Amino acid sequence: MKILHYALGFPPYRSGGLTKMCIDLMVQQAKEGHQVAMLWPGRMGYIKKLVFVRKRGHTVLKDQKLQSFEIVNPLPVPFDEGITAFEAFTINAGRKAYEAFLEEISPDVIHFHTLMGLHKNLLEMAKAKGIKLVLTAHDFFPICSKVTMFRQGRMCSHVEDCTECAACNVTALNLNKIRILQSPVYRLLKDTAIIKKLRKQHRDTYLSGSATGNPSQAIEMAEAYKKLRNYYYSLLKRMDVIHYNSTVTKEVYESAFELPDNYVIGITHGDIADKRREKNFSDEKIHIRYLGAQGEGKGFFFLRRHLMNYGVNRIIFA
Repeated sequence: MKILHYALGFPPYRSGGLTKMCIDLMVQQAKEGHQVAMLWPGRMGYIKKLVFVRKRGHTVLKDQKLQSFEIVNPLPVPFDEGITAFEAFTINAGRKAYEAFLEEISPDVIHFHTLMGLHKNLLEMAKAKGIKLVLTAHDFFPICSKVTMFRQGRMCSHVEDCTECAACNVTALNLNKIRILQSPVYRLLKDTAIIKKLRKQHRDTYLSGSATGNPSQAIEMAEAYKKLRNYYYSLLKRMDVIHYNSTVTKEVYESAFELPDNYVIGITHGDIADKRREKNFSDEKIHIRYLGAQGEGKGFFFLRRHLMNYGVNRIIFA
């Protein structure tokens, strides 16, 4: 088969669970003899706004050659920072570019791992050509522009009316900052010491949840966020199949949308060896080690707080 993946890009430019799972899947599909490629949202121009697809050659991972195609002038990629410039995230462009691209590579299926940076025209051109569309729901982005539906230590209780979205999205990056993050220069400098330091300072502030919005804007902005969600719903409805990574994800999506055929398939990553073993601790305490982002949404701090509240003092966290 000819399989085209749409994701955020290759490492080291992009990292995290979504990227890792996508790459693992692409490598395995290539090993099985399929023709595999990735289309990803790249640079955004300051002056030239024409959308086109640039072939970036091959990326070799685990001895497998994976084709790489960059969308030049995609929609902005907000990650988990939020959205306030609504129109910039729903522009529909690139119809001729996507039509020519799909005609050239002629994929049997397109596997979407995110809706970020994606023009609706890509979906419409693919549907017109009879290409099957699959989405893996790695997060809650179509429902929540902050991705996690989690803020200040609790799950969002205003999913339907969006009245907390304005306060939650106050941390949204402006479009100029997003252009920098999607630029070729940033790709080169991302892992330098100074950029890592700046990124850490920003994320520490962001994850602290200290920023708050203007309550008076909540009702006015709620309608804009409902409209944004309906836009993403229009993209989801074009999928032939939606793949959820858990029953929880499925329940959350189906509480917000009526969606096409779907399956729950647990996601794992390659290269994870099972090294579990029984261990006796001399102090008779249970040691829990957490590896992940320092954000409340990951659940570690929630677990620690509640175990401590229940008087569990045999557990040591790190």
